[in-house]
Amino acid sequence: MDLPSLRQNPSYNSILKALESLQLKPSSWDETSVPEGTHPEGDVSANVFLISVIMSEFEWLQEMKDDAGVVLSVDDQKEKLITEASSRMSERCGRSAAGEMTRTWVIPKSLALPEIRFDIREPPLTGDQIGLKTWGTSYVLAKRLEFIGSEYLGPIINDATPSNHPKILELGAGTGLVGMAAAAVWKSRVLLTDLVDIQENMMFNINKNLSTVSDLGGRISGEVLDWTKAREALPSLRCKEFEIVIAADPMYDHEHPELVAKMVKMFLKEGTESRALVAIPLRDAHTKRLALHFATILENTGFCVVHQDHETFNDDWQSEEEVQVQWTIWRRTEGDLDFDGPSSF
Repeated sequence: MDLPSLRQNPSYNSILKALESLQLKPSSWDETSVPEGTHPEGDVSANVFLISVIMSEFEWLQEMKDDAGVVLSVDDQKEKLITEASSRMSERCGRSAAGEMTRTWVIPKSLALPEIRFDIREPPLTGDQIGLKTWGTSYVLAKRLEFIGSEYLGPIINDATPSNHPKILELGAGTGLVGMAAAAVWKSRVLLTDLVDIQENMMFNINKNLSTVSDLGGRISGEVLDWTKAREALPSLRCKEFEIVIAADPMYDHEHPELVAKMVKMFLKEGTESRALVAIPLRDAHTKRLALHFATILENTGFCVVHQDHETFNDDWQSEEEVQVQWTIWRRTEGDLDFDGPSSF
């Protein structure tokens, strides 16, 4: 649409409509959008318009009523317009500068399942709280869960009944996409866990999508789990009671392979029928080393690979950079070994 000129004293509603039309937020990861850092035709004029809104005094505005009959003072109108313009500017500066947003993640329809849509809130990114963002690995894995379940988890998933859902634990759930998708697709009970700083947003997303999951026969809940203080989570998290443990993109620092391996060992149910599903994006040499270290630890402590596969995907929203993700299904071996000796846990 044509952007109004503030020199012509446009109405509050026309300015607000123009600001809303400039929003850079696609409804789903799969839909086309303007990649960060690009400058399509018209973006320069949009930036000029946004700056003029932020700097304007709006002397011509008068008190008015909105569509709901609520009286808006001139100050109310100015605050709303400046807030909207500031948000549009932030969106053009990249995700870390943008404020809170809600994204829709779509699990495509299949022969056995309807299309599933999850609305997931992401607060502004602050510091190193990467769990407040939904990364590409989570979306890739969420869309593959039906295939993984039917091909490799059949004895666990197919034997489920409404009164006997398989118990699944997600480590480092973040915004909750994978855990909620697993509950819906596999009609299972999934406990999503993450650090205390991530918990509030994770629970918000769980509650927001509760009906979506329950309508498909799944159940979801959330708990705090600090991998360095796992004993503090007990007895709410009982050892070795989960038929499946999931971790998507869980490793960033050098200590993470050992910690994730400990959590798998600690919470995965005894026996050779239980499974761990771990997806690790191979972004660079560092993450490749983490993946190799993690695999070495599990193989040396009583686990073996059931299946491993790789897929290529876009690592980030609005990103054209392709990354390969390695997802692996693990099980306990007959001669399951204690991890780091009997005093580990």
